[in-house]
Amino acid sequence: MRKFLAVVAFLACGHAWADGGSIPESGIEPGEVQQVQAKGIGRLAYQRLFEAVSLPGESLDTFAKRVGPRLRAYSDATGFEACGVLATDGERFSVVVGTNFGYMACVSSSQFVLEGFRHAGATIHSHGKQGRFHPTKTDLLLMGETFAGGRPSLAVVHGQALNAFSDADRRSGAGYLAGEDGRVFFQGNGTTREVE
Repeated sequence: MRKFLAVVAFLACGHAWADGGSIPESGIEPGEVQQVQAKGIGRLAYQRLFEAVSLPGESLDTFAKRVGPRLRAYSDATGFEACGVLATDGERFSVVVGTNFGYMACVSSSQFVLEGFRHAGATIHSHGKQGRFHPTKTDLLLMGETFAGGRPSLAVVHGQALNAFSDADRRSGAGYLAGEDGRVFFQGNGTTREVE
């Protein structure tokens, strides 16, 4: 059992696709739920939550720090991870944030960025549910039903660290984590730091 819990903690990760409606800066209202094709996984539900563009002269760190609390608010309200690819047009940064309704995972693709923008080399995500929970069908698809010992209905996860990157996060490349209380963290090139 201890080994199983270590594996589940190791698998807590985040990243996303994006397509669909956007929402106003003031709140998170769900857009249309769509089906997207994830390479090597199959079809998954996806819902665009919001999009944001940096202010004139805003750095990537400052933009991530400003947008991060919106991801965390969504995850706090639903328990699901939110994520997006950070993109640039050479002068500004943008992100399209979505979810695929997983407590422990969200998949990113640079295919889903605002028109005129390209991947900036980093992503942003929030970790999902805290406390004891059963993985969703999406979690089982992304992490493999075998992690539940062949009995996914019996799988129980005992939470995840909201302010710490998982090993899977580190393996997926550079990115930001929207933590609790407005905190945002960055990891890349073997280092981790809190964004000030």
